[in-house]
Amino acid sequence: MFRWMRCDQNGHALSVVAALCFLVGCHSRSGASTALHTTRSAQGPHIRNVICLYDQKPWINADAAGDLDPEGVQFRVFLDAGDGKGVQREGMIHVEMYRIGEDGNGKRTRTLVSDWHYPTSRYHRVSARILGLGYHVQLRWAKKDIAGSEVEVVTQFEDIDGNITRGATKRLRVPKFTS
Repeated sequence: MFRWMRCDQNGHALSVVAALCFLVGCHSRSGASTALHTTRSAQGPHIRNVICLYDQKPWINADAAGDLDPEGVQFRVFLDAGDGKGVQREGMIHVEMYRIGEDGNGKRTRTLVSDWHYPTSRYHRVSARILGLGYHVQLRWAKKDIAGSEVEVVTQFEDIDGNITRGATKRLRVPKFTS
């Protein structure tokens, strides 16, 4: 055996320790470490589904003017790796919001209004008994004139290896209040 490996009482090499060092990276005797890029095997299985849960009123009112029209949206995102429970992973959450309308000929149009791209570390973590672990996403759109419009929200997760998993598109009507 290698001189750095230890043996248990029966003389068996503790190969588990060696395998663990291989998976997480090893340190040389001088103290210098070898940096390893985190891979899917360290993160767990590939994300298969992005589940978004919206409250009945998901709107954020955040302007200083004090009007009742919303300036943002909030929802929870759960990343499912295949077992039905949400997991937390390093990566990016991409959200696109489209305004749904009609052109002069009555054809439906879909226009990108806002898009957000933030790492999962930016969001507050949440836990739900049935759905597992997830993220509380709060997005503001500043001075967009979308009050009273119908919008579609598309949420995607991109893991550190560049794999993208898209969630279902959510259609919402942004409330418009008269002043």
